[in-house]
Amino acid sequence: MNNGTSEALTTARNPRTAADDLDTLKRELMKAEVCLAKARATVTGAEVDIKFLNARLRALAK
Repeated sequence: MNNGTSEALTTARNPRTAADDLDTLKRELMKAEVCLAKARATVTGAEVDIKFLNARLRALAK
């Protein structure tokens, strides 16, 4: 009796586990995309800072 119940539970869990894994992967992908967007924004900000500082340096060097 327990073996039949145990097998039924295992079979019932497999589709949910695959769906849960898919949802987890989707969430992790979204987090990675946000992290990438933040990194790109940081790089863009650093590039703007460098251009600004170079312009100030050139102005002071004249």
